[in-house]
Amino acid sequence: MTLNEAIQSLNPSVSVKMAIGMYLFSNAILSLGTERHLKFYEAVFFNREILASYALTEIAHGSDARLMRTTATYDPIQKQFIINTPDFEAAKCWVGNLGRTCTHTLLFAQLITPDGAGHGLHAFLVPIRDPATLETYPGLVVGEMGEKIGVNGIDNGFIMFNQYRIPRENLLNRTADVTEDGVYESSFSDPSRILGAALENLSAGRIGIMQESCHSMSSAVAIAVRYAATRTQFGERCREIPLIEYQLHQWRLFGYVAAAVVFRVYIESFTRVYLDIVEKSNAGIKVDNLSEAVSEIHAMVSCCKPLLTWSVLAAAQECREACGGHGFLKASNLGDIRSNHEPTVTYEGDNNVLSQQAGNWLLRQYHSATTAGSVDSPLGTVLFLTDLTEILKQKFIPDTAVKSEHFLMSTYKWLICYVLKQTHQKYESELDKGLSKFEARAKCQVYKWKTLTTLYAEYLALLFFLEELQKKDEELQPVLRKLFLLYGLWSLDGHLVELYQGGFAEGEDCAGAVRDAVLQLCAELEGEVVGVVDALAPTDFVLNSVLGNSDGNLYQNLQKTLFSNPGAFERARWWQEVVNVPKSKL
Repeated sequence: MTLNEAIQSLNPSVSVKMAIGMYLFSNAILSLGTERHLKFYEAVFFNREILASYALTEIAHGSDARLMRTTATYDPIQKQFIINTPDFEAAKCWVGNLGRTCTHTLLFAQLITPDGAGHGLHAFLVPIRDPATLETYPGLVVGEMGEKIGVNGIDNGFIMFNQYRIPRENLLNRTADVTEDGVYESSFSDPSRILGAALENLSAGRIGIMQESCHSMSSAVAIAVRYAATRTQFGERCREIPLIEYQLHQWRLFGYVAAAVVFRVYIESFTRVYLDIVEKSNAGIKVDNLSEAVSEIHAMVSCCKPLLTWSVLAAAQECREACGGHGFLKASNLGDIRSNHEPTVTYEGDNNVLSQQAGNWLLRQYHSATTAGSVDSPLGTVLFLTDLTEILKQKFIPDTAVKSEHFLMSTYKWLICYVLKQTHQKYESELDKGLSKFEARAKCQVYKWKTLTTLYAEYLALLFFLEELQKKDEELQPVLRKLFLLYGLWSLDGHLVELYQGGFAEGEDCAGAVRDAVLQLCAELEGEVVGVVDALAPTDFVLNSVLGNSDGNLYQNLQKTLFSNPGAFERARWWQEVVNVPKSKL
């Protein structure tokens, strides 16, 4: 993951190719496969014989994995699985590396035994191309998806199978297997649990996306802040003022700088927790409450991947606008940062769908807390729900010191408890109307579920950052604490409605205190923010922005770039078409 982080800063497409072709594939083998599949792992990492892909999404089904229609039917005579695509709507699509380069794919298909019984989605290792020639094997229709908005270094492809055969042993069989004579065996009785175990492998990819988000946001804010520190505009008494000194400009950018720092520390800490559990599990070391820990991690990933990826899109756009017209230059690199990041909001789980899974887990914890007085939270992120009744009694007191860790964390706990209770009541009221669970959940999404999962994600970022803050060098703690407070209060400003609706706050004191504190923290960070983004930013070569060079020579760099554009000072080849425009006959 560390190597891939470094590569992502330089070339997002190469990073994604490596993540899919090596890390996700090998992680799936270790977590879903058994000893018989280790040869594939060795072929990826040690022999470089395999470049892999990950085939889950179909043309007509993406998020609803249970209804995917690619089949893998077992033939007991030949001891092979027959992979088939019934029609174009069932074609696997958006498969990274598949369009031109991969040799194998990790395929998710509906497993069917000789008796005609379906056993749900299972994972298979499927050869796609001859590694020596990259020629597609017979029985496959493989194509490239075409040019995309961004990340065009990735050859996304589609594939259809025509009675394509693979060995029985290519089924990843840690949770389920088919014997040579076609008998299905599984450690789970419920097919949905098998699917859940298989798709849990996607958490690694989603964490990788969150890491990428941190780098993209760091680059965007570095460009915009360095530009703002150099660019002067307006002023009094013949002194032009640097943009960075304007309160409005600080408010536009500094919250995203704080977010970049908080997210980075959070993801580094959370990744260590995740990898520790995965490594112990893969090594057969007992992990206490493993099932509950996996569920909690899935909920955390399911809400934090949306928070981070959406935040980066918003940051990239704000940074582009904060650089004015110059930000629209391709040479600013802000456009590429945005377009290369944009697919993350829908791949590896559509954000709006993914966040609902976090909401489901939170509602289960609410039910457990209110009925049994306990929660299944081995990582401790929602242990406070057992004190829900007492937490909801809290009120904002005028003159409260809002620039404090205690205020931030206690207020976020109140918000989560309040919105969680409201979401539960809304859900139950829809059930009382006779709606099914599916219909009732759909009625709760907009102002309940989505708000809830956003609050939980922001709280997680603050919680993990606060724990790590105590471990940092003492000389760094003051500025890190300001960034922590700014991110928390800046985010809290977006939830003032809930604070007033729930009775936590009355009158103008709370909103005024939060917003005044945001502006005060921005002013306090004015002299430190350039140093912060310098610490976040990659080298100038990697940042690749004419506006964001660390040397501060904005206009010299801009002139050099404009003057060196190919053909910048030449007459257009099509000049005659402009000059010799036919006269109108009207």
